[in-house]
Amino acid sequence: MPEPTIAEVINLSPEEENRVKEFSQKLAGKAAVGIVTYPLTFAKTLHQIGHEPFPLTTGKVFVVAGRDAYFLPNTFKYLRNVYTDQGFKTLFTGLDAGLLSHLTGGIFSFVTELYLDRYYPEIGGKPNEEEKEESELTDHESFKIRFRKAIRDTICCTVGTIVSRPLTVVMVREIAQVVGGEHKYNSLYGSILRIGYEEGPNGFFSGLVPALIAQGITVWGCFALSYGLERALVRAQEGNPDEEAAKKATKDARSVLRIVVPFFVNSFSYPFSVVSTIMSLNGSGLAVSLLPYSPSFNYWGDCYDYLKPHGLTRGARMFLREQKGAVSVGSDHQLYASNKHFV
Repeated sequence: MPEPTIAEVINLSPEEENRVKEFSQKLAGKAAVGIVTYPLTFAKTLHQIGHEPFPLTTGKVFVVAGRDAYFLPNTFKYLRNVYTDQGFKTLFTGLDAGLLSHLTGGIFSFVTELYLDRYYPEIGGKPNEEEKEESELTDHESFKIRFRKAIRDTICCTVGTIVSRPLTVVMVREIAQVVGGEHKYNSLYGSILRIGYEEGPNGFFSGLVPALIAQGITVWGCFALSYGLERALVRAQEGNPDEEAAKKATKDARSVLRIVVPFFVNSFSYPFSVVSTIMSLNGSGLAVSLLPYSPSFNYWGDCYDYLKPHGLTRGARMFLREQKGAVSVGSDHQLYASNKHFV
């Protein structure tokens, strides 16, 4: 008697099975890209923490125009400096926890999506049984479809973020200990045991609230902006006498919007990502989380207010990273970001 397949064991329909296969391929591809580009994640985390030990340069804010400004090294130069000082292996610090966090969050978000589609299809509104093009929908119909998707995406993303949070915390702490040259969080298993023993369950979810806020802003910001732009494209298409040309222009515009909309919305959610990263270190006992490097924050809102003057956008750019704070001259007579503490 042949052994049952996984799909048969968990009673997947043919449609669900196809979705699982497609999701698995995409997740594997994203994981591969994530491994290759992990040094960028490593650098971004250190940027968000505020670790900027390398010399500044001077230039114009718009490369060849605008006011004069001091600039931190771009991300690639930053990584090269870290490589020179600490070796290639350092650039992949926290990769194990980061990769598992990505996989865990993606899998649980997808499983939640399947579960909702199977057992709770009416959460957020009744599903649209008839597939229609955007141009065939009324404003109200388009709004209902997108609103339903936003609600369901919020639920799925929230589950994924919560489940993967302990692994994200471990990744941030493994990276952050590079600042003080510490070895407190050396392995994934050991780090989990240490956090559980020293801080209890709360330690695994440090920085969760601002992470959820950032996720919510992303989902709902994309919903609102894409809805408005899509309906504007429909209006523009209706007023064009050349139907074929209008359809092509609309299709091209949609391709651009898929990239531009998340990028624009990210500017509003990013400050909460910075706060989430810093709050991940709260209670870690690492040098970077203690005075004189950083005050302790009992509430993420205090951290937000503390960073508000010019710290909420740290790490948002890879290039033209302007140093907006104080500048000092080092013993080597070069200019440095004058940070007695990192946050």
